[in-house]
Amino acid sequence: SMPITLAGRSFGRVIFRPTILTRVLSDSILGSGALEGILQGNILTREIFETLTGGEDEVGRYFEFLSPGEREEILLALLPPTWIEEQFSHGIRDLFAWLDDDRPFPKLALDIKPLKAQLLGGGINTFVDVVVDSWPSCKPEQVETMQQAFFEGGTLPEELCEPPEPMRSRVVDLASIGFEEQVRMLPEAVSLIEPDAPPEDFLAVKEQLRSFRALALWGWLLPLSLLGLIMALAIRKWRDFGRWWGIPLLLGGLGTLFIAFIMAAVREELINSWSTNIIPGGVVRDILRTGLDALYGAGLRPLWLQGFIVVGIGLVLWLVSRRGKRKPSHLIEHDQSLSLIHISEPTRLQV
Repeated sequence: SMPITLAGRSFGRVIFRPTILTRVLSDSILGSGALEGILQGNILTREIFETLTGGEDEVGRYFEFLSPGEREEILLALLPPTWIEEQFSHGIRDLFAWLDDDRPFPKLALDIKPLKAQLLGGGINTFVDVVVDSWPSCKPEQVETMQQAFFEGGTLPEELCEPPEPMRSRVVDLASIGFEEQVRMLPEAVSLIEPDAPPEDFLAVKEQLRSFRALALWGWLLPLSLLGLIMALAIRKWRDFGRWWGIPLLLGGLGTLFIAFIMAAVREELINSWSTNIIPGGVVRDILRTGLDALYGAGLRPLWLQGFIVVGIGLVLWLVSRRGKRKPSHLIEHDQSLSLIHISEPTRLQV
């Protein structure tokens, strides 16, 4: 039972401890810049705006010509790092609160109100110029098409380009108005989970998670209690510790190292399978994979350490017991002399 319970404890203390879980995920997703790198190429797209607004998008096409540096500049204006960290910590707290209360569904959502207030309060104008500057320069025929679009309906044509002044200022105004309309259409909060199962199924999953948490965090007491039982029933002197504890600890430590080796070998395959089964694709799947990889590594490191420690203790105790079984040299010489006497005595009497 020792290899399994030590593996459960190593991963359980990472997954079911809110402080450790928050620190590991924050360092991997936020501190390493993985989230910013993933969002830069995916957040300012038509698909994202269509998903958020629930319909056909008009603003997402404005960002098609942005360079990585320009996307990073706009991303900092749209998603401040302080807001991301706040939403991240709030989501973990809500998840563990749901695990400990009686609610059937967890409430995991992103609070969009601060972002909307910042954008509608003047933040839109800070990056509209950057977006228009990213467009290619207009050709003469494109300028005529844009003038005709302005004359007919005051909208931008499907093929975007940066016109010369004074038309550029008008384009900036139209882009700002269009973006402001899309921002107003955004919801106050974006739910990260859409329950499509009855409450009973979620409650059953919650009970299973609670049982797994208890087993993972406290299962290591089983082999410890078995060692205590062996000490109470079989150990009578110090040399017995090596005989009754040395071999079990040695085998338990080797089994722990074997499990750690297997888990390290299949690490990438497991993470890809888990992330794909939870979320088939998209930005959220990439972020989820980064977090799962960090959690896996955080649970695997103490498992290696515990395995080596248990092997070391078991090996020392086993060597002590083996050394205690060896007789001193003067006793061995005495036994040899007695054997010679027993052999020569019958020979003398016969003679």
